[in-house]
Amino acid sequence: MTRLEAIEPKYPAASPSEGEEEQAEAAFASVLAQLSPRFGFRREVRELAQALFELGWIAGVRTGHTWPSLMNVPLPDGTVQEVMRDLVGAVAGVPPRLGQKVRYEGSMTGRHGNYWIAHIEARLSLSGRPKVHYSLGEVRNGLLRPVLHNVHAESLTPLPEDFDRDTL
Repeated sequence: MTRLEAIEPKYPAASPSEGEEEQAEAAFASVLAQLSPRFGFRREVRELAQALFELGWIAGVRTGHTWPSLMNVPLPDGTVQEVMRDLVGAVAGVPPRLGQKVRYEGSMTGRHGNYWIAHIEARLSLSGRPKVHYSLGEVRNGLLRPVLHNVHAESLTPLPEDFDRDTL
């Protein structure tokens, strides 16, 4: 037997069955229920996360490594948030939005940390190119107060959380 013959599957490839898709969807909903209500992420990220999760789930079902081993066993606190945070960071090209939490890592090293987008200003540079600047804020006495101004997008890492005055 050649090396290629040894890795060929015993069965032909098959699309997910309706039952597998329903099971994966229910499992993803269960995982989402473990997220903090304050943990928000964009629709695009959620759809990508769900597609990746369902693919892994169905692969697990087909190899017999899913449902029985996970029955009534919750994930550790923070596990889902960590995965989603990494996924959000991996989705490139989407600029931070007003009210989103971001990590600042710009030239003011003493101010590195997490902030809220308090203000966004778009203006043309001297060369006529659009340039976006952000004001970052902290919550003080229940109010969002800008503390950093003229921050460039390159200094920010979007985080998967949106400002919600009622839960802060």
